[in-house]
Amino acid sequence: MSPTVEVAISTETAKYAPDSPQWRREVAALHTELSSETASVAIRSETASGTKGAAVDVILALGTSGALVAAVEVIRAWLGRDKTRTITATWTDEDGKERRFTLTGENIDQQSLTALSESIGRMIEGR
Repeated sequence: MSPTVEVAISTETAKYAPDSPQWRREVAALHTELSSETASVAIRSETASGTKGAAVDVILALGTSGALVAAVEVIRAWLGRDKTRTITATWTDEDGKERRFTLTGENIDQQSLTALSESIGRMIEGR
């Protein structure tokens, strides 16, 4: 059985306040789409000091290369809808090192998406 790799995805935008109903709907749409395409989504909230609300991360539990490919495509499409959007992905690689990258809608970085795909792909395949 392939190992499951957890990837925390956090979102930001320069267009809306973090507690804006519109922004919350857009983030909820991302969560719904990731859940639909990967069937491996959990939500984690952490209260950020000095703020009214909680920071919400979506946790992807990726156990197959198909789920990984689907997640990357959903992220790429979601970012492409608004140049002010930002996604930060955090995971622990096969060497136990925390990896992180941030992508924005105006600069969707193929190199970062490739690093995510390759690192997690190796872990899923057990290499």
